This record gives sequence, structure tokens and C-alpha cells, in this order.
Amino acid sequence: MANRIQLDERTKQLLLSPDSLGTELRVGRGIYVPMEPVRAGFKGAVWKVKDRFSRTRAAKLAIFEDYADRSFLDEFSLAARLEPYPQFARFDDADVVEVCLGDLGTRTFVCFIEEWVEGTTLADFLADKERQVKCSFLVQYASEMCSALSALRAQGLRHDDLHSGNVMLCDPLPGAQGQRVRIVDTGSLKLYAPGTKKTKDDHRLFVDHLVAIHNKILSQKLLRSRDRRFLASVARLLASMLDDDPGVALRDPTQIREKFEQSWTGAQSQDFSSQPILLSPFEYISAEHMADDRLLVKIFAQSCPWLEKVAGPDPCLLTGPRGCGKSTILRWLSLKAHIHKETPEIPFGRIAGFYVSCSADLQNRLGWITTQALAERFQKEIIHYFNLLPAQAVLHTLYLISKRADSQVYWGLGPDQERSVYEFMRDSLQTSESALQGTTYTRRALDLVDSAMVRCHTQMVKGLNLAWTSSESFLGDFTTLLVRHFPLFQSLRISFLVDDFSTHRVPEPVQRILNRVIWERRGSHTFKLSSEKHGAVLADPNNATIDVAREMVEIDCGREYLALDDYSQVSKAKVFAVELLSNRLKAASYSGTPDGLLGDSSWSEGSLARALCNKDPGRKDDQYHGLDCIAALCSGDVSTLLLVYRRIFELGRVDPESTDLIARRIQHEAIESVSRELFEAIKHVFPSGPQMYQIVEAFGRLIRRILVDGRPQKKGDSFVPTQCPRIEVDQGTTAESLTGEQETLAKELVRRAIFIEMELGRSRHDFATTARWQLRRVYLPAFGAALAKNDALKWDASQFKYFLTAPAAACDAAWQRRQKRVEQGGKETLPLDFQRKGHADG
Repeated sequence: MANRIQLDERTKQLLLSPDSLGTELRVGRGIYVPMEPVRAGFKGAVWKVKDRFSRTRAAKLAIFEDYADRSFLDEFSLAARLEPYPQFARFDDADVVEVCLGDLGTRTFVCFIEEWVEGTTLADFLADKERQVKCSFLVQYASEMCSALSALRAQGLRHDDLHSGNVMLCDPLPGAQGQRVRIVDTGSLKLYAPGTKKTKDDHRLFVDHLVAIHNKILSQKLLRSRDRRFLASVARLLASMLDDDPGVALRDPTQIREKFEQSWTGAQSQDFSSQPILLSPFEYISAEHMADDRLLVKIFAQSCPWLEKVAGPDPCLLTGPRGCGKSTILRWLSLKAHIHKETPEIPFGRIAGFYVSCSADLQNRLGWITTQALAERFQKEIIHYFNLLPAQAVLHTLYLISKRADSQVYWGLGPDQERSVYEFMRDSLQTSESALQGTTYTRRALDLVDSAMVRCHTQMVKGLNLAWTSSESFLGDFTTLLVRHFPLFQSLRISFLVDDFSTHRVPEPVQRILNRVIWERRGSHTFKLSSEKHGAVLADPNNATIDVAREMVEIDCGREYLALDDYSQVSKAKVFAVELLSNRLKAASYSGTPDGLLGDSSWSEGSLARALCNKDPGRKDDQYHGLDCIAALCSGDVSTLLLVYRRIFELGRVDPESTDLIARRIQHEAIESVSRELFEAIKHVFPSGPQMYQIVEAFGRLIRRILVDGRPQKKGDSFVPTQCPRIEVDQGTTAESLTGEQETLAKELVRRAIFIEMELGRSRHDFATTARWQLRRVYLPAFGAALAKNDALKWDASQFKYFLTAPAAACDAAWQRRQKRVEQGGKETLPLDFQRKGHADG
């Protein structure tokens, strides 16, 4: 294959020989004088040359055979699109040239003449100029690269080779400050196509750059507290940039630049006198982007239907779709989030919560331990590092409490308590350090933990074990001490709130080891975990499994939300959806209200389902509108609600002064566009995207078909359209079972919240259960389907397997059993399939 051709070492040496180009190089109509060779790689070499005006240029010699199936002029024309953008080096000319390679003879190359960029590659800059790698540099680099990525996006291009050797850092222009970013070697430019993905695309390589800069800064010993605050915020942003869920991932270059600048500005001051605000109601869709706890508390919707269950004193596993607000709930339940209030307030008054983020604190530290062998080798260090994370959260909270005027009177944190905590940490971590004069005991204890965490991680990365580590009982001993010395923790149960404990953040072998700590039964503390569906491994290295019903109750946000379909509960969904938007409008100083801007949902036909079935000529598409409809779109995925609100506001041109009702047709257009966008995103999910897309497409079309052309249901003296977005599978009707591959696909459909898994129901057959799946509601408008449910497809295991393996055919078969009654000989009857006794769809 042409694209696999590479230069051998002998050819590279000769290309860099002073004799290879001679005294002049003719490219197109230009004549260039070779000055010196720069480098040679797998695909060619670069020389420094001068044109006839003595201007320095770069001559890139590329393998001629690489252009067997394309013209080098294509590459030149794509590069020409980027000429207006200062972040990219410009092309001057291109042509085919002959180069004499000594004893290898003459060889043909394609030569590109490009602007010479004087500077240092990012890779060399990080290695050689460590003193210049500061937080301010990280902010500027992110901003410059976001401008470059925005330019590529605007021109419909991808660089396709954006490694750190192709990014140059140049000295600032006269009168300017900071390094300039210039991107070179645009020879790999391609038209952007969502379906064609390399292992690492431009965005992923950009994240690699930011991680390298972040880690280089973090490795410096002397960091100011504001720098540490900034780096902690950046870690959360990086985790979001790597998120594989398009609904919550941070990928837009403009938004990335804004988030970095906001994090930088926010880290410079800890002034709690000014109230945090939103510049837009739709900033910080993910709680992980929000560095300021005060803002999180301000916009949190306490009407969240499942909040009370999570806030109880018992251990729990909070699951649900990505973007369902799991992180927001756990952060809101932490004591630290409320320390800023003048009047002390503890959420729900039952637990004292301490928040730990796996995406920010564990993924980048332990995510490389992906095999059982590695996990066993470093199991003591894994437990030690994890022990220190909750301890760090407790100490940080105590430190903030110690700075309050009521720290002793209300919180019970005095000198004796601070000393006892410090001495416990000093002795438990086996250090002989004593508290520095002028530094509080709590601050010093926190420093001890920070140092121990850095030391532990450094040793593991080097492949070394620590001589001593804390035991599995460390946290239990620590919380026992806290309960004994703090009256506060005698009335409130200490709860460690571990967020996103999912296998894509914490690999399965690591989870199994950490479960020994998490499941330890102590009266002094408990754990509350959040994870994506089926993301937490509920077993330890000995394959002992947790009793979910007794030891850790699962609370599924999607299931909880869909359970609000009950008539007596449906108002809770709307109250939550309204409060969610209302709080954000107030925080952003918008004049409008949810009721005034969006209004209630109403249809002249009496319901959304009837309105969607209306085929009157000239009917405007305005069926999806109003707060009731928008609330019903949610399947526990709060980020979807915010995305819908945002799209409606954008199309409706809502600004801070707007108070008028947004037209129904605009609301309808926005809802449908979000639905189609999220539906199309399924096909790009790795690795089962195309299969899952086909399943949703077939099922969505079936739901719409049943709604409009299917057999209606009788309700009193009238008929109502059938709304059928749910599948119910009898698990005891046949001996049919799924293969391993099919089980993986089914699990992935639930894990990705494409279908929401409801509680098991009772089978129509004795001694069997029914698995119930409901399609995530946000996909329904893409097919013109209604959002409620008054019926379900009732399948046995064989039919469900048929659906997974041949979704279009399975849905066609289901449709044959759901058609309207037909006329035969003047008498209304059912299609043949309906006349069969005992049919699954009855």
C-alpha cells in the first residue's frame, strides 16, 4: 500500500547530506538556495532554504509514491484555505523534483515550499524551557490552539497529524507578550468527515498537549495556592474533553477557550464577597466544569425527584445516563459546598458528605492499571492512594471550617481537635515531621497527605513499590477518630461521595481492589458511589459480590424519572424541569421566566399523540412545545434538558431582556434538531455505534408507525393512539439465550442509556420475570413519536434476540401484528397474525 511506504535509514542520511540538493533547488517557477538540513522522518525530510529575495523558507521533500492515488495539488489547495489564519504556516509553492542520493541514484520527491517558522516545537519547549512552563502559558496555549482548531472547523478540515512536533512556539512579536503558536507540516490535511477516525484525532492530540503541559507544571515543587486551584480546575476540564458522550463532552474550541479563561480568572481570587454569576444560563452543563461551589449551590434544583433517596444515611450506588446530574447531587451533598454560607446549613441534616471525583483524582493516576497482573503488583499502593483521597477531602473541608469565625462554637473545631487530626496523620503516615510554627495543624495535616499522594503516584509510575503503605482499615480508623473528637460527626454520618466510579474512569482490576475499602462495614462512615449503568464492578479480587439489596442500594436516575409517568407523580418532573431552568436564568440575570418564555403545552386535539397523528393539510410543525413536553423529553438525563433549553433560546434569539413567549414552531424545530443530533451521534459510538444506530432507527420507526397507522386503544367511548416506546421481555418463556457478543451489545445499549432499564416486572408466565426497556425519550422526536407510554411490545427471549440481530426485520414482524383492523367481506376483522392464539402481542 502506498500509504505504508517509509524511508529507510540510508535514504534519510543521504537526504540530509549537504550534497543531496546541490547549489540550488528549482520548485515550480522559484529557485531556492539550500542552507542546511533540519530533520528527516518516515515520510520525507525538511531543509532550510532561501528564495531569490533572501527570505528563509522550509523545503519539505515528501515521498513521491505517497501521491500515487492523489495529486499533490489537492494538498496545496487545502493548505491555501488556511492562509488567512496566522496560526498556520503558509505554502508558497509545490512541484515534483529529482534528488541525487549518491550511490542510490536519483529519486523523485514532491517538494513543498512553506513559510519558515523560527521557534521551538512544543515537545522541545517542555523538555528544555521548564521555567517558562507556567499556568499563564497553559492558558495562552489553550487559547491559541483553540483558534487554530476553530479555523480548521470553519474550513471543514482536519490537520490529521497534530502531534507536539508539528506545533511550534515562537517568540512574541514586538509589543506583544507570550509565546505564539504556529502549526507546521500541513501535508496531512484532509477534509473533515465524522465517520473517518484515527486512533487520535486533532482534538485528542490537543488534549495530549494540555495534559503534558499540566503535568509539567504540576511536577514543579513551588506552586502558589492559586496555581493549584487552577490546575485542579484544568484536570476537570480535561476529563470532560475526553468524555465519549456527545451530550456532555467538551469539544467545541470556542467553549474550551472560554472554560480555560474562566478557570484561570476564578483561580486568581478566593474573594467570597462577590456573588458568582453565570454569563449565560447554559454555562457549565457538567458539574465537573464548575470550580466554584457557591455557584453550584446557587443553581442546584432541590426538587430533583431522587435527591432524598441519595441523601439518606445508607450506602448507595447512583447510576443513570451520562449527564443526569449525578456529579451535581454528590457535590451539593458535600459539606465543602456549603462552607461559604454565613448561616451554617447542612443539606438534609443527615450526613456529612466529602466529595471525591474519580475523573479528576483517580483516572489520570490509576487509569493505566488495566490488567489484573498490574493491579496485584501495585495493590497496596492502589489502596494507599485511594485512602488518601477521602482523607484529603476531609482535611480540606476542616481547613475551610477552621477559617470561619464560628469554627469552635458551631462546628466544634478547636485546637485540641486540630492537633488530634494532625497527630493521627503524622503517625499513620509514619513521618517524623512536626507542625511548622505559624501553620495550623489542619493545614499541616493536609500538606502531609498531599506529599504522600505525590510520592505514591511517582513511585508507581516508575514501576516501584513503596516500603510502607496504609492499610485497608485506614479510613475506618480515621473516621472513628473524627466521631470521637467531633460532636458534629456524632450526629451526622460521615459519607464519602465517590463520583463516577465507572470502569472507563477506574479500570475493573482497580475497582475490585478498592472494593475492599469501600465495602468495609464501619459505623463511623459509609460510601455513596455514582457510576454509569453497569459501570461499577460489584465484586472484590476474591469474586465476593456485594448484596445490592442490603449493603448498597442502587438508585437509577433514568428509572426514577420514568417512574414519574404515574399520574400522581408526573407533576414532579415538570417542577424539577422548571426549577432547573429558573435557577439558571436568575444566576445569569435574565429577566424572563420559564413560564413566560416557554409556556405550558397544549394541543387543540387534546394530547401530543393526537396532534402528531393530525394530517390536516397545511398543518404547521409545532407539536413539540411547552414545559410539559420538554419535561417529558427527559429520561433522567439533565444535560439533555439543558441542551434543549439552550437550542430553543438560540433559535428564539432570547437575550437577558427577553420576556416574550417563544413561538411554538421554533420550540418544535429546536427539539427535533436536538433529537436528530443525538440520534445521529449513536453511530459514532465505539465500538458498537453502527449496530446500536440500526436498532434505534428500526425501533423508532416502528413506534411512529404504530402511533399513526397502528391499531388504536379504546378508552371509554373513544379511541386513543397507541404509544409504544417500551419493550417487555419474558425471561422464562423459551430456552433461547444470547451469545456473549449479543449480551455485550445489550449491555452497551443500557450502559449508554440508549434504552433505560426499568425494574423487573412480573411475567405473564409463572415463576418468571419480565425485563423492561424503554427507549430514551430524547430520541423520539427524531421519528415524530409521542413521549408517553400506554402500551409495550411484549416479546419472548427469541423475539428479543431477533431484535438485536436483525432489528429491521424484527420490527417489521412486530408491525404486522399491530396494524389497524381491516375490512374483509364488509366485516371488520384483524390481520391473520392477530387471529393466532397466544401470540406475544395479543
